Amino acid sequence: MGLQHAFAMVGGLITPPYVVAKFTIDEFPFTKVDLQQYAIVAALITSGICTIINILHFEIPFSKKLFGRRLFVGSGLLSVMGTSFTFLPIFEIAIRQMKADGIA
Repeated sequence: MGLQHAFAMVGGLITPPYVVAKFTIDEFPFTKVDLQQYAIVAALITSGICTIINILHFEIPFSKKLFGRRLFVGSGLLSVMGTSFTFLPIFEIAIRQMKADGIA
């Protein structure tokens, strides 16, 4: 069951940069594979860094003195941080408009 969840997480992490790369940098035939790979690797590295920060649960220095209570960054629980599909419809409209205007 854990392996299935790991595959689902990886699929959810690499699909948005793949779709964004298709909208912005690729035409048919798909020849710019190196830029797609770069976007996917950047998403995976960023996701890993953000996940590690979220897992660590460290105290913000001087938070007790400034705010009167201890504040922390991260939850201390295992939760994968990553890309999201929520911006894709807006991104598609923006790229279509930019291509129509000759910007992209």
